[in-house]
Amino acid sequence: MNVNLLIDFIKKESRDNSYKNILAMTLISGLSNALLLAVINYSTSKIVHGDFNYKFIVIFILIFLIFVITKNRALKLTAVLVETIVFRVRERIVKYLMNTELPEFEALGRAEIYTRLTKDTNEISNSATSIANGVQAAVLVFFAVIYLGFINLTAFVIAIVMLGLAISNYFFSSNKIQGEIGEAVALETVYFEKINEVTGGFKEIKIHQQKKFDLFLGRIQVIAKMLKDKKIITSSKMSFYFVFAQAFFYILLGTMVFVIPVLDQAVLTDVAKITATILFIIMPLGDAVGTFEVLNKATVAVNNLTNLEQRLKENTLGVLDDPELGGIFNNFEKLKFDDLYFSYRDKSGKDQFSIGPINFEVKRGEIIFIIGGNGSGKSTLVKLLTGLYRPDAGEILVDDVDVIPENIQEYRELFGVIFSDFFLFSEMYGIKNLESSKVLKLLKQMQLSEKTGFKDGAFTNTNLSTGQRKRLAMISVILENKSILVFDEWAADQDPEFRKYFYNELIYDFKKLGKTIIAITHDDHYFNKADRIYKMDYGTFKEYK
Repeated sequence: MNVNLLIDFIKKESRDNSYKNILAMTLISGLSNALLLAVINYSTSKIVHGDFNYKFIVIFILIFLIFVITKNRALKLTAVLVETIVFRVRERIVKYLMNTELPEFEALGRAEIYTRLTKDTNEISNSATSIANGVQAAVLVFFAVIYLGFINLTAFVIAIVMLGLAISNYFFSSNKIQGEIGEAVALETVYFEKINEVTGGFKEIKIHQQKKFDLFLGRIQVIAKMLKDKKIITSSKMSFYFVFAQAFFYILLGTMVFVIPVLDQAVLTDVAKITATILFIIMPLGDAVGTFEVLNKATVAVNNLTNLEQRLKENTLGVLDDPELGGIFNNFEKLKFDDLYFSYRDKSGKDQFSIGPINFEVKRGEIIFIIGGNGSGKSTLVKLLTGLYRPDAGEILVDDVDVIPENIQEYRELFGVIFSDFFLFSEMYGIKNLESSKVLKLLKQMQLSEKTGFKDGAFTNTNLSTGQRKRLAMISVILENKSILVFDEWAADQDPEFRKYFYNELIYDFKKLGKTIIAITHDDHYFNKADRIYKMDYGTFKEYK
């Protein structure tokens, strides 16, 4: 079991070295627990011989109070440390995530990110108390075995040998099982991906019986069964090794009672103390050994989180801490896209789909339409033009200034975009000094004032049709006041009346304000509204006459 990974992780994240205080409290609580055993044994022998002394009660109470205080302190400090670590890790990962480039985000997948940020962090959080108790129990066992050496040297040697064999066997077995725990976690991630398909495609599977059965019987049920079988095998092995280790303890107890007195007659007077000591450590030893399973799961979780954080960090551009940008491109006059190429690649690096070359210019205040069939690359083009995808070749220029990684975010800030798979946020983020009256006016303009309202920075109702939700997204884009507005099939879900309003009035209102419009559309009845039209055709791009 690679416990070093977990230890290094805790040391790294414990910036104030609070883990040292936890170790100190744990050490004292374990020692005081062992001293309680010694006091009880010593007092018992004195009482048997009629030599009772009240000072034993005082000593017992003092040690007991030390044990309770230090144990409670250790558990509290552990909870504070672990929850602080979980908070820091989640905060860092979310920061990296929000600055990660889109292709890497798409490669990771939502289920992977969600699982790491929820299940794995919870695994670490939930393991805190178990690990703290396990370490304290291990300290108790250590000192109890030392105490056994003071009682009888033969019993001490036999206890050391047998306990060493039991623990090393369990430790070796746990190390082998850690790989299987990792496989179970990977299967769980795949399972969550399929559940995401159920929630994301709920409408589609409701109207397609075969699709529903293929997804459930062919994938979800198969993965769930594999996950169940893997967890059963792992848990069964852990249980077997745990019981096997515990069996050693009872063998040890039997050895102390039945074998040692035969080997060493002098031990007869100490059998009661030896037996009491072994009985005293059986439960704590079980807790200590049982902690290995928790450590295994926590170590796998730490490994997953570390890998995710490193991967996100390597693909992070910019920082989240400073939202104030210079606006160096705000007063642009033209954009030029010069020989842009972009390719999707599989894991081996082989091209799957490519678009390019993309060559055209966009001037401030122009209305550009882009047309093309499904799968022609229009949505990919939108991501490329808005800086979400970085081109494999070619360059983007704003008034002859190269768009490079150092200014890519400044470039992205030019755009207000409503994607075909748009997401409607619960609140109006990123808009300062927002006046409710302005939002209410826009709701009326978008014919939504009877459907929803605006309160406390959010729309009061978003459970609307797709077309109506797109109008809410349009309100957000208007309020963002960006220079270039990109609409990917925005009008496709609107009724004929509002579609006509979009092409005949709304985009011209934007044009009068100096906005540049780039619209993906199939509405050939309105092609005459554009200054220029371009066509995507299976990755190729050319002006449409």
